[in-house]
Amino acid sequence: MRLDVPGFGRSPPLSTYSVREVAGMISSAVAALRLERYMIVGHSMGGKLAMACAVAQPPGLAGLVLVAPSPPSPEPMAEQERSRLLASHGDRTSAEQTLRSITRRPLQPEDVATCIADNLLTSPEAWRWWLESGSREDITDRVGRIACPVLILVGSQDPVIPPRVIATDVAPKLDNAKCLEISGSGHLLPLEAAQEVSRAISDFVS
Repeated sequence: MRLDVPGFGRSPPLSTYSVREVAGMISSAVAALRLERYMIVGHSMGGKLAMACAVAQPPGLAGLVLVAPSPPSPEPMAEQERSRLLASHGDRTSAEQTLRSITRRPLQPEDVATCIADNLLTSPEAWRWWLESGSREDITDRVGRIACPVLILVGSQDPVIPPRVIATDVAPKLDNAKCLEISGSGHLLPLEAAQEVSRAISDFVS
């Protein structure tokens, strides 16, 4: 099952945002499925939200997969880049620039088109929340309560969440965490290294 975070994709935005509130909505959607055992996989921003979901130790949660995750502490981001992203929301040229800057392996044309479209679909409210507030929220004091096994995947050349951030700000905060670095990949691991990501998750599940 794939979920659109409120305000991203085709999901309508919220009137107010916080990491806790968005994670609560995700947890409610999962609980409604009445799954006996499941794992949560979160990429980038979704990684931080996945950690926030797992903090509550929901019944049936058997594992957590964090793919190039935003750390539980404030995400390191140059203020110049943050300002550029805030000022250029909805601009196709800026979306293309962002995609080029965060990837290191070539993408298929259809994946490029999907990434650009998803970027442009993001609501102004959600875009502003994540850049101004969500990415800066600090949930480090809570993630120590995560009890399930955790797999962390990171691209060796990720310019957004580089391996050093995973090594200092993510992995040490989690018990039962295993890290896997994917060589030559940037930030968009699910697209840049789809086979490696799929294989790693399959091995983790088994």
